[in-house]
Amino acid sequence: MEPAGTALAHLMRQRMCPLVMLMATPRAEQTSRKNELGIVELLRPFCVLDQIDVPVRTASELPYRLQDFELRMFYAADIAQPSSEVAEDYLVECVGNASDEAAAALKGDPKEIEVVKEKTQTSWFQKYCRDYMRTLAFSEHEAIDHPVLCLLIVSSKDEYPLSRFVDLYNPDSMPALMKDGATDPNVLKHFVLLHDIQDGPLEEANTIFMEMQNTFGVNNCGILSINSGSVDSDLPPDDVWTGIILQPIVASSVESKQVGDAKVSKKRPGLCLNKSDVAEISDFVVDLTLKQIIPHMEQKIRMLNQQVSATRRGLKNQLKNLWWRKGKEETSDVQAGGQYTFSSMESQIRVLADYAFMLRDYDLALQNYRLLSSDYKTDKAWKRYAGVQEMIGLCLFMMDLSRRESEISLESAHNVYQKCGGFTTKYATRTLIWLSEMHKARGHFREAASVLFRAAMLKVDGGQGMSLRAGVFLEQSAYCYLSVSPPMLRKFGFHMVLAGNRYTVCSQRKHALRVYRSVLSIFEGQGWKYISDHVHFHIGRLSHFLGNHDVAIFHFMKLVTCSHQSVANQSNFLREFLYIVENTVGKDQVLELELPIINTERVHVHFEDHRTYSSSSAAAEAESVWSALEEGLTPSVAVPLHTWLDAPKSLALAIDFNVCIAGEEIGVDVEFSNPLQIPIDVSSVSLTCEFDDGNSNKPEFLGKPCRADTTQGALDSSEDQSLNHIEDNPGLSSGAMDVDSAPTVHLPEEVFQLQAGERTVVRLKAKPLREGIMKVIGVRWLLAGIAAGHRDFTISGPQITKSKTGARSIPSPIQRLKFHVLKHTPRLEVSMHELPTKVNTGELHRIVLELYNPSKMSVKRIKFKTSHPNVLLVGKAGDLDMESPSCLEVQAGQEGRHELKQVDIAELKNSHSVFSFPEDTLLEGGSTVLWPLWLHTRQPGTLSLNSIIYYEPDGFSVGLKYRIVRLAESIQVVPSLKVSVHISPSPLYLQQFMLRLDVINQNALESFWLRQVSCTGDRWCLAPLLPPLVDKDVIPGRDSEDKAAFLSSSVCASQLLPASQTSSLFFKLNVAQRVDKSDTDDVSNIRSGPPSSREPVIDIASGPLASFLVLEKLHQPRSPLPYFLQAKKNAVEGPLSLLNTLPDGGEVDVVLISEQVEGVGAAALQTSNVRIGAHHICHCSVQGAEPFVWVLEGPSSVRHNFLCQPFCEISMLLTIRNCSIYTGTIKVETLDLATPARTPASPREMEFGWTALSTSTLPVGYPTTTNIITDPASSDQMIRRSPTPFLWCNLRSTTIHSLAPAAFAKVSLRVVFLAPGIYDLSRYRIYWTLLELQQSAAVGDIPLMSELNLKTTSATYSSGYVPQADAFLQPETSDATISSASGVGVGHPHLLSVVQSNI
Repeated sequence: MEPAGTALAHLMRQRMCPLVMLMATPRAEQTSRKNELGIVELLRPFCVLDQIDVPVRTASELPYRLQDFELRMFYAADIAQPSSEVAEDYLVECVGNASDEAAAALKGDPKEIEVVKEKTQTSWFQKYCRDYMRTLAFSEHEAIDHPVLCLLIVSSKDEYPLSRFVDLYNPDSMPALMKDGATDPNVLKHFVLLHDIQDGPLEEANTIFMEMQNTFGVNNCGILSINSGSVDSDLPPDDVWTGIILQPIVASSVESKQVGDAKVSKKRPGLCLNKSDVAEISDFVVDLTLKQIIPHMEQKIRMLNQQVSATRRGLKNQLKNLWWRKGKEETSDVQAGGQYTFSSMESQIRVLADYAFMLRDYDLALQNYRLLSSDYKTDKAWKRYAGVQEMIGLCLFMMDLSRRESEISLESAHNVYQKCGGFTTKYATRTLIWLSEMHKARGHFREAASVLFRAAMLKVDGGQGMSLRAGVFLEQSAYCYLSVSPPMLRKFGFHMVLAGNRYTVCSQRKHALRVYRSVLSIFEGQGWKYISDHVHFHIGRLSHFLGNHDVAIFHFMKLVTCSHQSVANQSNFLREFLYIVENTVGKDQVLELELPIINTERVHVHFEDHRTYSSSSAAAEAESVWSALEEGLTPSVAVPLHTWLDAPKSLALAIDFNVCIAGEEIGVDVEFSNPLQIPIDVSSVSLTCEFDDGNSNKPEFLGKPCRADTTQGALDSSEDQSLNHIEDNPGLSSGAMDVDSAPTVHLPEEVFQLQAGERTVVRLKAKPLREGIMKVIGVRWLLAGIAAGHRDFTISGPQITKSKTGARSIPSPIQRLKFHVLKHTPRLEVSMHELPTKVNTGELHRIVLELYNPSKMSVKRIKFKTSHPNVLLVGKAGDLDMESPSCLEVQAGQEGRHELKQVDIAELKNSHSVFSFPEDTLLEGGSTVLWPLWLHTRQPGTLSLNSIIYYEPDGFSVGLKYRIVRLAESIQVVPSLKVSVHISPSPLYLQQFMLRLDVINQNALESFWLRQVSCTGDRWCLAPLLPPLVDKDVIPGRDSEDKAAFLSSSVCASQLLPASQTSSLFFKLNVAQRVDKSDTDDVSNIRSGPPSSREPVIDIASGPLASFLVLEKLHQPRSPLPYFLQAKKNAVEGPLSLLNTLPDGGEVDVVLISEQVEGVGAAALQTSNVRIGAHHICHCSVQGAEPFVWVLEGPSSVRHNFLCQPFCEISMLLTIRNCSIYTGTIKVETLDLATPARTPASPREMEFGWTALSTSTLPVGYPTTTNIITDPASSDQMIRRSPTPFLWCNLRSTTIHSLAPAAFAKVSLRVVFLAPGIYDLSRYRIYWTLLELQQSAAVGDIPLMSELNLKTTSATYSSGYVPQADAFLQPETSDATISSASGVGVGHPHLLSVVQSNI
């Protein structure tokens, strides 16, 4: 289709046509009002010129012809853009008035989709688009709405008509666009004299008209005579005004007042006109258009085009314009929008382009729009830029050039409009309307639907009008989907429902009912439950509001379980439904109600046969969890295996019933759900059952209000065959009994309220009171106390084929509703007291296990088993004699070192072991047994602790030889303390190690008190690290030792470790002096805290802590032995028991005891709620990474008079020990210092006392301070005699050829000091070789490795002294690869103070 014949072109011709501004005197308006029409309304029907043939020549020399043309006429007072609120109210009223027209278009059955498809092109939507664009007219950024001509009308009866023409064109009465300078006030004027024939003859009017022509010009004046007819005329003119009267936007406008008066009078318009008057009016408008408006626009276009060509076109003008706009790039949109007046070149170009567009010279318009687009973009006048882009897209469409470019231009305009925000966003909606119509004209309905959906979702401020606009565009989007080939019905229905919802929000009920009825056939019966409920509900509600109550009730009945409606609507619907039931059937008739919703296919049956539960959480655990835990606890039952050859026998043995005990309740979990958003009351809820005690022919029906069919028995023939082994028991039946005197089943009733959307599971109970067969049928209830409902359970399980013609359903045990009721059997009630719900890692808790027997029969052979035997241990009965943690403390008289009690490791390794209560334990009826359990958690997280109590009745019982109680507890374990141990050799003693204990509080909320550090090992003892200045021999009494211990680094500054803090403790690890040679480990305890602390020591050598320590040792992995302690194949001969003789080859286990006290300060000291924590670090090896260790022994301080004796000689002893399992060769080599350069001392340095000495150039080993000078006269002489710090006097190297494993070697060394000072005697090297490994490497038994250098302890120096790197102390390297059988190490730092003495 040609663009000119499309609906978009028709819409643009109506919107973008020349505008005529009309100004009239009140007397002229009064003359026109005799016809119930204002002057604008009188002329408007004739502004559409359909059959004309006018040549038009704009900028080109070749003219073209117009076949049709249109004008727009408005009063000057109405040329103003309405506010957003007024515009939205106007659109709401327009859509409301079109509801009847839209409903009339949808004739026929709305369920037929073809009927809906035929009426998709509704005229009322085109009218809505025109009204919407009308609200956006008269904007400052467009010239389309600038008046082309001003029509001044004066009545012939006005006094001084010529003066009235001048008074009419008053600047104060001009539109706002002219006052603001956006529009040129010098508009072409046309003066019209309006004469009323009823007021007199035409001669007087002609006289005035002659004066007008002489004053204003012949071509600028016109005369119009009306009211030649009468009200009683037999030939009235055709009514051409009724259908095109525009509803006024602004209520206070002139046009609105006239329309309001017309509505009040309700007379036919044009009463005083005849056909000659109508013809005269038509000729007047045609002459005005062809002789005034079109020629004026042609002249204006040619003039502006010449100006634009002279100033803007061409390369020179473009460069000039670009340079001029370069400095305006930083202006904002707000600033740029107000800088264009009607005289600016940009405004003139816009007028030129818009005039060319209105005269349909789209090529010229497109050129100027594109020229203007770059200017606005450079000036950042975004609103004007978007308007130009919008017109570019329309020009391209009308020229049918580039479809893609036209769409891109409109999209660009939409995006810019939207970014501007505010009222400008409405222009983005207008752009989307153009774009959707463009897609429709090209047959792209799917793209048009997408564009209309975007228009509906566009957020524009407008209150109720926003929802109305969204509803209109969503409906049109749905029609586009229906026009696609093939139709997209689901998208059509979805968008129509969205449109109906928006119509409902803005109270457009007729529109909403129309669109909902249109999609009813699409969703009904298609399985789209929620949207179908939505449609039914709204049709019912809207029909009710519109008075169609039968349709409303029909649709409301389909919404009993609707779950997506508002609270108010659901409440009204439920109230109406209950009112109908109450006044019709009442409670007498049981209904198959759907409210509340009951899941009849899945129920959960709770019963207790030999398996009982202590809590609901235990019953919720999976059966597979308990079955695995019961292995080795309950007696095994042989289950016969069946094959397909044994099918008949297998069917006979298939059990479809459960076993319960008489007098014990069974529960059925039934799921009730409220789909509504309002609470509902459910009362008198109970189970309905059948019970057969074997004494009557028919079973007894219990709990059901009314049931017609009661002929079926509780058991069939196949079930009788499977129950022969039970029914033959004479204890099952008690003989004939009167049902009324002895009830069979007790059915308690439940009452509850379901909140909005609540889904709850109610446990309905039934208690059989005697032996027999009970079957649960269903459930009954009352809704809101009015409507009675009943539902039968429909449980189905796996099908077991009985024959070729039938099958039987065998559900799982938790869904079986048949029960065989047995005699009474005792049932224990088990609980765990003092069980915390939240603990810290390492925390030790005592739990009390309580067993209570409420029956009259005793139980025996009680056993206990838990799923986490390494976390939960069974204690001793004596653990309950004292409060916790006093039962864990070392009792009085047992302080000091003691041995770790032997624990049966094999028993602890068996994690599935069963604890049996003493054989003499007999729990009689009504009695209670308490037993302690100890809980110690390791890993953070959630701990699921499952336990089982096994017991046997002490007496005769039917069918149940034993019963078990299942316990399930959940404990949250949070992080507490992270403890790590670092052990390093002592630089002073060979058989002593330094132990550092690092403690990190990983808990961000709680603080911990460090109470005690304990150590267990086969040859080790933990001791505090005392200060070096404290001599233990001179410390008298216990208090002094405590003070010394408190001063040591073994005690942290504060016993409290705050949250997220770190602390380190230091200890000495000594070889224990053992008296006996038993295999038990020694335990040493060190109390943390100040000396005044007298907290009892926690006993880790016995009790639960000893057991948990052994479990930790089994749980924590061991570190691999170093290579020199691992026996190689053929490396050594003889047994490897030598490793056990090495004192440092063993392991150490460290235990940190922490505690938490409820309260702070004094409150913490008074409370008894103390929580103890034990943190284990096992398998801590005291063996280093080197096969040899050595210590340089000698004095730490020497006094010598260098004035009397020039040098000081001191003897040192180097002790070396072999820590490997191989024989080694040792070579000791001493190194001397090179003589440093010495600058003569200045006179200032010759003073007495300590003098500063620069150490930046001194090598390692040189004194860190100057000599002590006692005599200034001899100071220079003493310094000159001390060229070197010290010298080794012994042999340069000493070799020990064979050092056996665990053997010691001592090398005597002598050193001479030449000056006082502090010296580091670490200038020696030790070379070692492991002979057996060297031999193995030679024959290729072990791979070669790079050279191993022994690690040495770093020396600590005073502040300001940084020793220089000494090349002599660096280990020697060789180009050849050295095996791991040899190595070299440097000496340990040994600081020696040589002090000048005057004696």
